[in-house]
Amino acid sequence: MKKPIILMSALSSAMFLSACTITPAGHQAAYQPQAVQTQEKVKEVIPMPVKKVEAPKPELIKISGVGYGAESTFEGYTPGQRRLMAIRSAKLDAYRSLAEQLYGIKIDSNTSVATLTAQNDSFRARVNALVRGARIVSITPMSDNNYETVLEVYVDKSFFDNAFVYTHQEAKTTISTDDLCQSLNCTSASNR
Repeated sequence: MKKPIILMSALSSAMFLSACTITPAGHQAAYQPQAVQTQEKVKEVIPMPVKKVEAPKPELIKISGVGYGAESTFEGYTPGQRRLMAIRSAKLDAYRSLAEQLYGIKIDSNTSVATLTAQNDSFRARVNALVRGARIVSITPMSDNNYETVLEVYVDKSFFDNAFVYTHQEAKTTISTDDLCQSLNCTSASNR
């Protein structure tokens, strides 16, 4: 018996509240939203001239890489294949040289010492990079069937500023016990 009464009262109150938001049919022409009334005020404002800001021109730096390649002594290759393989190795060496200059080189080293004497000292250099936009400047044959290749690439100066310049921002690296307790809402060790 109580459920139909509660349901009927909920429906009637919902209908009553929804009727409050409907505008009567005779008053629709006089009703204007607030946004329409404020648009007239906006038209009165005189627009200010906009200054054009030019983007800064990039400052390009030319990076050159030189690579060397030697002809193989493998007898199974023809003289033309040996020459092409030497040119290819010189080109790859030049790309490696460019990558070292652009992205740096990672050095892994290991030294063994026994009886205060260096027993074994070894190191390994690695480059892992992507070089785009490089162009071949020259491929020069040298003596003893060797080749030299020169590559160059233009890089914006900001590339080096963003990649290699260490900017240390002042930051709090240590925190006192009082500051820690204050942030955790506890009592400090000195108050105990």
